[in-house]
Amino acid sequence: MNCQVCIITGANSGLGFSAAKKMAHLGYEVVMACRNETSAKKAMADIRSKVTGAKLTFMKLDLASMKSIENFVKMFLESNKDLNILINNAGVMDTGSNPTGASIKSPVFTTDGFENAFGTNHMGHFYLTLLLLEKLKRSSPSRIVVLSSMLHSPEQLKGRRQPPHIDFDNLQLLEPNTYDAMLAYSNSKLANILFVKELSRRLGGNSGVTINALCPGIIPSTNLGDMSSCSRCCMVCVLHYLCRCCKITRTLDEGSDCILFVALDKSLDDVSGKYFTDCKEKESSPESNDRAVAEKLWNVSFDLLKLPENSPIRFVL
Repeated sequence: MNCQVCIITGANSGLGFSAAKKMAHLGYEVVMACRNETSAKKAMADIRSKVTGAKLTFMKLDLASMKSIENFVKMFLESNKDLNILINNAGVMDTGSNPTGASIKSPVFTTDGFENAFGTNHMGHFYLTLLLLEKLKRSSPSRIVVLSSMLHSPEQLKGRRQPPHIDFDNLQLLEPNTYDAMLAYSNSKLANILFVKELSRRLGGNSGVTINALCPGIIPSTNLGDMSSCSRCCMVCVLHYLCRCCKITRTLDEGSDCILFVALDKSLDDVSGKYFTDCKEKESSPESNDRAVAEKLWNVSFDLLKLPENSPIRFVL
């Protein structure tokens, strides 16, 4: 095939790394969009040792910084590459401040003052995608893949925790005594799906760009967030073996297979605005399908970017 280009955020470890290696093996030029250059270059060397002729490019990207996102997009556009696939993979879950691995109660903030999970998982990918949208259209047919989680749905928590919900009066859980790191993460994953649904509607069927969300499964070996050693030990050594028999957890290989399915499978050429798990389309939560919530979240997120009136991004859709 002609060399096509795929951007993967957080491609230096976990699911992103596994997906990058597989995409490189298929002949794609993979842009490793990562925050840590040393880690990214180590990952690139690892892939090249296993994939002969792998086409890999590192471009620095910190999704917790709007300025970093703008610099990344500027650098990518100046490369004059096409963009055939955008995989919004990177994510954070703030558990590292608590040595027991329990959910912390004090928010961490991004460079721009957003609560970390909301600012990175939702706002960062929201802004990145909008800035790259014209390039995706010019490179069409192209696909956007957004990693969400089954934790976006109250059904998965079964009453054991406060359920995810987009509360526009307390969107970032900053009201007194309301912050919970796991809830913040779950809400950001709900926001991911709402973004997918709304952007798909705005793109319509003639843009040449599709966008879909997926849950890769609970993967104990991934590098999600800044987990303490105690928490990670629990995830990898205990959760994996206890839950595997119940088919709750997945390996990195299984999770990245789902990413590649949504990114590449021919059966999805005209499919957009859907949610997948285990390489199958699945109905997401009722709130994630609420069109009014999706539209309002879009408008609120756009306002939070505080773009100047003459910003080109205002005229993308």
